[in-house]
Amino acid sequence: MTDTVQPCIAGFAGEVITRGTLEFDQARTLWNAMIGRKPAVILRPRSTSDVVTAVRYARAQALPVAVKCGGHSAPGYSMCDDGVVIDLSLMQRVRVDPEARAAWAQGGALLRVLDAATQEYGLAVPAGAISHTGMGGLILGGGFGHIMRKYGLSIDNIIEAEVVLADGRVVRADEEHHPDLFWALRGGSGNFGVVTEFVLRCHPVGPLYVAAHIFELAGSREPLRAFREHMDQAAPDELAWMSFFRGAPDFPWVPRSLLGEPILMMPLIWAGDPAEGRDYIESLPGWSGGAIVSVSSVESYTALQSQWDEVFCHGRRHYAKAGFLTALPDALLGNVVAHMAAVPSPHTQIEILRLGGAVARFPADATAFPHRSAKWPVNIIGLWEDAAHDPENIGWVREAYDLLTPCLDGGVYVNYAGGEEAGGVRAAYGSAWDRLSEIKASYDPDNMFRSNVNVRPRKQ
Repeated sequence: MTDTVQPCIAGFAGEVITRGTLEFDQARTLWNAMIGRKPAVILRPRSTSDVVTAVRYARAQALPVAVKCGGHSAPGYSMCDDGVVIDLSLMQRVRVDPEARAAWAQGGALLRVLDAATQEYGLAVPAGAISHTGMGGLILGGGFGHIMRKYGLSIDNIIEAEVVLADGRVVRADEEHHPDLFWALRGGSGNFGVVTEFVLRCHPVGPLYVAAHIFELAGSREPLRAFREHMDQAAPDELAWMSFFRGAPDFPWVPRSLLGEPILMMPLIWAGDPAEGRDYIESLPGWSGGAIVSVSSVESYTALQSQWDEVFCHGRRHYAKAGFLTALPDALLGNVVAHMAAVPSPHTQIEILRLGGAVARFPADATAFPHRSAKWPVNIIGLWEDAAHDPENIGWVREAYDLLTPCLDGGVYVNYAGGEEAGGVRAAYGSAWDRLSEIKASYDPDNMFRSNVNVRPRKQ
């Protein structure tokens, strides 16, 4: 089958990258170094018209299709074996209308491109936390981010989307045009076509007050209780407070003697007036007194969005499992602390976030994201360098997941899903599954777009 691929495709004005070249080996490399798939051809379109040509070519050749933006898909959905990869990395233009507070962004744009364009006007779209993430994949799965409690998920801020469907048609979906597709795109991941342009609602976002505290594992009980109780009861929408169990990262303000040591790190971010944020965070009860490192500053939004870029750099091996915790009882947190003491890699992280705020207030049935009432997203991110250490690192992540299982609600955020969570694919889509399956049958009845957390089309 792969021998039929030609170096030139009629009507395609983008780049055609075939096997046997250095460029091919570079282009098939993903964020997760464990993924080594070899497609038949990688097509880099420059326009929506090129995407149409690529989709029709794959269909005519009866080849599998994968769609790549930033290549961050942990299970490697951005790449396929012996098929066509539609790599959108040449489609990164972003245009902003500051008066309309809207951005027109091509589907291949990285978050750093979106953030730079919107911040030029003091605006931002709530999306992600690592600037080299591909915008398209992140947004279609829901779009967690630093300011989601204030402004909602990324999908809550999609105004319109241009989509190339499996049959090569181009449609624009919004509340009035293809409303079923518009609903499905917002949380249904990449199941329904190639989104070549997003129209996104922007919000005024200036410099943000950020505080961070590091605790030894042995001294983490009190700050964890404060985190749990405050975020469960009294936290305003402006406050994002996160708990990261990991090896101490190589940040300028982290003492060299602490690097790589298992710690609890708690960043607090205020999505509002920095002075108000400083007053609010500093007025919180004295839970942070036991911190071994405490820092605070006022950061630009783009600086905040890129702060973790090197910590989650390309090229490490990665295995993850995730879910939503219903509660954070002391016993559960104690088990996590004990497990972290034996973490095999300093790059591995267990992160616990808090939803609520604008995320929870968005109408539950307005999008395909089914986890509006979920409380505590948890993501176990195994990251290490050497393939020889795969068994111990994968085993450690699985053991951590088992420790959390008694408090998991059975769902998983599609962008965190590692592929082996309890409940399988349906755990990602929950109550939205049946409707997604029906819409899939209308727009992609042959399941052409299946290199993703896949929704199979309902049989007619």
